[in-house]
Amino acid sequence: MQIPIWKAVSIILLSMTGLTACVSMPAPGEKFVMVVTGFPAIRQQLQDYPGLSLALKRGVTEEDVSAGRLVRTGCYIQKAGPAGRRFGFTLLPEGVKVARHEVITISAEEADGTDGPYARFFGRYLRKYSAVGANYFDDAIFGKAFRCGPVSSTGEMQVAVISPVHSWDYAFAKAEAARNSEISDAELRTGRIVMGECSPGGDSWILWKVRIPIGMDVKVGDYIEAIAGSHDGSVSVGPISEAIRRISPPRKGDFIRTQGRDTVSCSAHAEAPIGN
Repeated sequence: MQIPIWKAVSIILLSMTGLTACVSMPAPGEKFVMVVTGFPAIRQQLQDYPGLSLALKRGVTEEDVSAGRLVRTGCYIQKAGPAGRRFGFTLLPEGVKVARHEVITISAEEADGTDGPYARFFGRYLRKYSAVGANYFDDAIFGKAFRCGPVSSTGEMQVAVISPVHSWDYAFAKAEAARNSEISDAELRTGRIVMGECSPGGDSWILWKVRIPIGMDVKVGDYIEAIAGSHDGSVSVGPISEAIRRISPPRKGDFIRTQGRDTVSCSAHAEAPIGN
């Protein structure tokens, strides 16, 4: 499942030096308040970019990234309305150079097929491909788009090069993998892990994965008080946060305007607990 674009925006906002001085991040062990935004049911839903997570799992190293051997690649699926997309990460052999928009043939491994076959993938370069005009179509949003073709039984397909992967992408993905290793498949199956958000101030917000105690009943839109652990969208590592209790919706003054919407403050008053 592709993480929504606003999540990527929050990562950028919290990484900008100019904002860090005007926010107050809950430190590990501190209590904070958040709103529940979702229940990840499968491991891919814990990942910002499943294709990059799979690349790390398959042995891609920081040296590969710094040498420019790992690139973003993809193609578009023509359909009514906005085009669909296959998006992933492709490892190049040593000595192979590719340019932006160049089309290549890869051997792909599916990282997440939730939005269609090979919606997210990790691939290995096979050879260059001579694309012709019929391989492209005009999309109202993406402009000239390279059309996705069939995928062979061995995962062979054609994709266009988008951009190189940067060192910070690798650092974020490696930290994310460490955080997600704290979560078991059983916890995902039984709904004991929730995702949520709160604003530390400024024009930004933090995303969290939080473990819910057995017997605590929560749903999307509920507010909870939790003990801070590691948080998403950063190089933060360590145990994930632990929920303490479900609380009543905070008062109006406990919300912060962030990117055109109201987000509950991480330091909101956790009053009038309800139930457990």
